[in-house]
Amino acid sequence: MDLLYYIRVVLKRKWLIIAVAIISGVIAWYFMRNEPKSYKSVSQISTGFTISDEIRVSENFSLYDADVKFNNAIATFNSPIVINLLSYTLILHDLENPNPFRPPTLEKRKLPIYQAVNQEQARKDFSDKLETVTMLSSFNPDEKKLLEFLAVYGYDYKALTKALNITRLQGTDYIEVEFLSENPELSAFVVNTVYQQFLRYYNITRNRKSQEGVDTLRSLMEKKKLELDAKNSLLRGEAPVGAAADTRKLADLANLDRALTDEKARQVNLYSNLRKVNQRLANMGVDAQTTGQPAVTQPSDNTNSEVLILRKAKDQAYLDYVNSGSTDKNLLAKYNQLNKEYQNKVVNSNPTLAKADPATGKIEDPATKKADLLQQKSDLDFDIQESVKYIDSVQLRINVLRGNANQDASREVAVETLIKDADQANKDYLEAKKRYNDAIDITSSSLNNFRQILLGQPAITPEPSKKLLIVGMAAVGSAITAILIILVLAYLDSSVKTPRLFERTVNLKLISMINFMNLKQKSLNELVTSLDTTYDPKDKQRHNVFRESLRKLRYEIEKSGRKTFLFTSTKKGQGKTTIIQALAYSMSMSKKKILIIDTNFCNNDLTVALEAPPILEKIVPNDRNDESLAEQIKNLSKDIGVDTVFVIGSEGGDYTPSEILPRKHLLQHLKSLANDYDYIFLEGPPLNDFSDSRELAQYVDGVIAIFSADQIIKQIDKESLEFFHDLNGKFSGSILNKVDLEMVNVS
Repeated sequence: MDLLYYIRVVLKRKWLIIAVAIISGVIAWYFMRNEPKSYKSVSQISTGFTISDEIRVSENFSLYDADVKFNNAIATFNSPIVINLLSYTLILHDLENPNPFRPPTLEKRKLPIYQAVNQEQARKDFSDKLETVTMLSSFNPDEKKLLEFLAVYGYDYKALTKALNITRLQGTDYIEVEFLSENPELSAFVVNTVYQQFLRYYNITRNRKSQEGVDTLRSLMEKKKLELDAKNSLLRGEAPVGAAADTRKLADLANLDRALTDEKARQVNLYSNLRKVNQRLANMGVDAQTTGQPAVTQPSDNTNSEVLILRKAKDQAYLDYVNSGSTDKNLLAKYNQLNKEYQNKVVNSNPTLAKADPATGKIEDPATKKADLLQQKSDLDFDIQESVKYIDSVQLRINVLRGNANQDASREVAVETLIKDADQANKDYLEAKKRYNDAIDITSSSLNNFRQILLGQPAITPEPSKKLLIVGMAAVGSAITAILIILVLAYLDSSVKTPRLFERTVNLKLISMINFMNLKQKSLNELVTSLDTTYDPKDKQRHNVFRESLRKLRYEIEKSGRKTFLFTSTKKGQGKTTIIQALAYSMSMSKKKILIIDTNFCNNDLTVALEAPPILEKIVPNDRNDESLAEQIKNLSKDIGVDTVFVIGSEGGDYTPSEILPRKHLLQHLKSLANDYDYIFLEGPPLNDFSDSRELAQYVDGVIAIFSADQIIKQIDKESLEFFHDLNGKFSGSILNKVDLEMVNVS
């Protein structure tokens, strides 16, 4: 797994990480060795915020208000004005007291700012600022010098707030004040003095705030009083309508409605009678719509005028009677009298009516009958006109009364609204007046709930030193940093350090893994053929793994059934020469006869390492028989000392096999030589730089690629890897060389 790989990367460099941690710890200890002792004093202050003594314009309150109050108090403690008042007190103490808390050292006395300040004038200025509760301004050059003078003593705002810690004790009503300094008496003085200066400033701001609250409440009360007076004045101008007047108007409206109904019924009867008269006249051949009628005695104009006057008087009397509520008997008698006179006048104005038969009411004479019908028609028309006028007058009266009733109802609703507004304004005024009176009482009492329940005392013993903690944190922090750097570098490292990374990156068959061995002290032949006599367990394990890896590689080659192999790589320095020698020595132990041919003309390290005769370019096989070729090779090759491994070297140069070898060269007869040798190994130059290996691949049965574990696969390597994929079955596998055993699982 990749996680295990990164763990092994870290474990491999554990001594480097430990060394970095130790060095960091030593450096931290060196800088902390002269750390001065610190003394802490503590003071506790009861806030009393649960007592409702604050003047509030609004009565809204929540649990959140308590946290806000504590935050406000702590912010006031740490405010520049309070800290500056503390600074003035401290500097005055050191300037006036024979035993100052921080006597200036010789180096500080030599500072230009210390010498430029007149201490007598400085005491006076600090005292004035302390008395008037004001701050020094950095815009004023003289006051700026005083601020710098405070910094010389370490009493400036930044230095004090760094050592001063003000917090709320959770779950309590207390504020805790802590101060840490090199002088226990200074620490106690600060925690006690900062409370006193806080109290001074708090009382000043509180009184100012209280006065502002009183003024606000008084203004609010006066505003409510003006609103109440305005509501009362408006209410006095809107008197409600009397109940008796309302009852009378409703009765009149009902009487008029009845009269209107009766008159409309009478008008319907008049229209019905008129239609009947018109029908009777039509039956007699008289056009009812024609004004010229047969001669009939008509009433005179005077008579008609009298009838009209009586009719109007009668109608007016009836209206007066209705308007009186139908209760006035005199108006009723007057109406009856006028109605009787009106009827008599109508009868007297038509003489033909007097000649009618009393029993039947009919006139026998047709002329008289026509005249009588015409007179009836005239009377009915007159009555209908008067009825229409009467109905219009009654309807007008009803509309007036209903309009007045709606108006009175609207005025009634408005009056009720004004009464409610006046009541609410009165309540608001009384509430504002009560809060104003309470504010006056609180201001007069001048309560202050802050109490110092724990007085700061000089510490007897210094605070525990944090030297060990800082040293430990420095060591741990540097170790963690080193681990992170190692992991980042490992993540960015694209080399094929393990078989898993090789398979994922190269995607070629891996037949063996050869671990790294130090060849400076022992020869390769001894490492392969002899047992390691060292007593170092790690070296012994590494040696055994190396021998076993070669045996696995030997088994893979024997299992392949091939006899001639070309060993090549993508770049130089991958270990081809070493692996060919070690594999040959390992096969000699299993009684195999090996022929090694150095075909790496560009870099004949194999020839140099084994001191082989450089004759490959000069060998011309004898065409007479194969036995003479085998005998020739045996005579020309060099036995490297194990009687089973022979080597043929090359002179080397800047040329390819096809350019330097004769037309009939040794490589063309490798199959015949395989009858005398069990295996024939060829070393080819790297593929990235030379084309030799591509030419040599045609003469062998299999090609083996060698990769170093510290190799980084680049784009040019990927192009060379395509050569191995295109060998059409000749590719026998890859060897991962120089593997670090600590990076892989080893059983």
